[in-house]
Amino acid sequence: MKKTTILVCTIVLLLAAAVVAEAAVIRVKVQTANVRQKADINSPIVSRVSMGATFEATKKVENFYEISIKDNAGNFVTAYISADVVEEVGTGAQPVQPTVPAQARPTEAAPYGSRAPAGGIIVGVGAVLSNLTYDKDSQDMLDENDVSKKMRFGFQVGAGYEIPFSENFSIVPGIYYSTAGSKLELTFDGTTYTDTLSMSGIVIPIDLKLSFNGPFIAAGPYLGLIFSAKDISSPGETTDILDEINKFHFGLSFGGGIELNMSSMTLVFKAAYQLGFTNLHKAEDASDTGSMKHNAIIILAGIKL
Repeated sequence: MKKTTILVCTIVLLLAAAVVAEAAVIRVKVQTANVRQKADINSPIVSRVSMGATFEATKKVENFYEISIKDNAGNFVTAYISADVVEEVGTGAQPVQPTVPAQARPTEAAPYGSRAPAGGIIVGVGAVLSNLTYDKDSQDMLDENDVSKKMRFGFQVGAGYEIPFSENFSIVPGIYYSTAGSKLELTFDGTTYTDTLSMSGIVIPIDLKLSFNGPFIAAGPYLGLIFSAKDISSPGETTDILDEINKFHFGLSFGGGIELNMSSMTLVFKAAYQLGFTNLHKAEDASDTGSMKHNAIIILAGIKL
């Protein structure tokens, strides 16, 4: 009986050892990686781990490895990490590098280029350098009369929401209050005269975003609604021209930037160019072929929560 019991125990131990030996050991290969509650890119973040941290993965669920990690209370819980941010380095039990729970991370900035958490609300404010592109006849007339076209300085403020589809790809719709317009300038007999087209409204961009562990590029369409348009001449005369333009417009926005992980939030810096496709000039009749299209350089700074 004793020999049988010993034999059974030995077999059980050998089987357990075999399971452990076959378990994959994974190592984080990016600056900062998110560990999630479920095997889902939209699942809440349990912790964040740094490059070089190793874990024993009990199994693979779709594109995620199942691991054991400490939560904020110090208890070991089952969690998941994307296969895109780790590499297999062997099998069998390996020492696990210490990790820092998401809410317990220090508040100083993470190293340059660290991966920011995917998803979240983005609040931003920044400068807008807007201009207008005219049809050839109108532009030729301005050139013949030595009228120079200047950018109008303004601002943009609003928010967006990042919807992740993988660790690197996401869609970011948003809504922003933004200024637009242009300035015409003429110098005659030593006197400079200006005429400013001042517009403002809302812009709704829908960006497709590709991230590279901090830096990112983004591009996508935008929709706009102008609810204020005024012509301001240098003597100080202001004319409301809202009824003389097309209020709805659309175009393409493209640019890039960088995200810096700051634990509870992420700093976001972005530069983009808006290329308008809509003719803002409202034709008076069929013979009116004038064209006026919006374009702008936008420089934004914000936070992702």
